Amino acid sequence: MTDSGDNDLASLRLLQATMAPGPSADLMAAVEDMRPVRPRVPLRSLLIVAAAAAVFPVVAMALYPLRRDLGALPKLWVGAVGALWLAGFLIPLAFAILPPAGQVLPNSARAGRSAVLAGITLVLVGLLFTVDAPGVTLLPPATWSAFVHFWWHCVSFSLKVSIPAVVAAAFVLRRLKIAGLARLGAAVGAAAGALSGLALHGLCPIGGAAHVGLAHGGGVVIGGLLGALWLPLLIGLTQPRGRG
Repeated sequence: MTDSGDNDLASLRLLQATMAPGPSADLMAAVEDMRPVRPRVPLRSLLIVAAAAAVFPVVAMALYPLRRDLGALPKLWVGAVGALWLAGFLIPLAFAILPPAGQVLPNSARAGRSAVLAGITLVLVGLLFTVDAPGVTLLPPATWSAFVHFWWHCVSFSLKVSIPAVVAAAFVLRRLKIAGLARLGAAVGAAAGALSGLALHGLCPIGGAAHVGLAHGGGVVIGGLLGALWLPLLIGLTQPRGRG
């Protein structure tokens, strides 16, 4: 064999020695099982959760009359407090679902802060700035049993808003690997509680700072706690378990 042939064989052996090994059988099987994944559309996810939260308030507004003292209350106060309730719904929900500019995932720390701020603000607004129309607003007896009765009536209204919202959020976020799911859940639950408060602002005939602050505003706090507990649990239930 010529020197040229020996050089060619040596070059071929060197090329084979430096080539990367082919894909393993496990990798090929995993590739064959892969399916196209629909890209996430954050705005669509936001609308799904917002719609789930809005079902009960919309039905309630359609079925029940407005509070009897609404016309006797200062219009500026009604509008300003209504705007606060609406902001308490939109801002935490947007932070829980929409990513910051230039990012692809929601910022859980920002969402958690918005939930805390919404809860504190709306409770304090109820406690410090509630306005009643004397002789028109219904004020419950100043007893513990009456307070608890009406408190639970409005908090249960809030739960009918918060639970569907958290379930819908678990559905739209189920495929994302996000740290801080509890804080995202708190923001969703607090937002739903604020939407409940907005509906009660127009429907609930019960006045008094304690009721509005601790029942209507309390629904925001309870919704946030419920979301913080439930969202990680619900998403965990949808995740496939690792193979043993």
